[in-house]
Amino acid sequence: MLDANFDGTVIYLFDTGDGTAGVVLNRPTAIPVTDVLPGLTAALAEPAVVFHGGPVQVEHGVVLGLADSEIHVLDVEAAADATCESARVFAGYAGWEAGQLKGEIDAGGWFVIDATSGDILTPDPGGLWRAVFARQPGAIRWYRNFPDDPRLN
Repeated sequence: MLDANFDGTVIYLFDTGDGTAGVVLNRPTAIPVTDVLPGLTAALAEPAVVFHGGPVQVEHGVVLGLADSEIHVLDVEAAADATCESARVFAGYAGWEAGQLKGEIDAGGWFVIDATSGDILTPDPGGLWRAVFARQPGAIRWYRNFPDDPRLN
């Protein structure tokens, strides 16, 4: 994907009913969640910072919470009352209209890989891209070695 918003990202996707949305799992900020959401009672996954979830509505929060071995997508208000074993907070999200993401996937713009709860709440978001590719079978596994800037290879 040649868009700087998505270069080197791992995105957790979810259906919105009107299209597809997702949050970038590997772009933590330096802002502690407690600085912006002091009332959030969910146990925060480390690092307990706000993540840059995507370029859409960055002023709004999305929370991914782990409860009963399932990932739940919540807005900040719902997360304040939710009972989650662990949670991560995102500012903004990525969004696609109905059919748009499928077109991008069909054009070869994305790899579609099943997520694990370990991906979503990883304590090492900087290493997530390589870790996701490292567990894949076959030739796709080699993308884990792709340099950050191939011009410098």
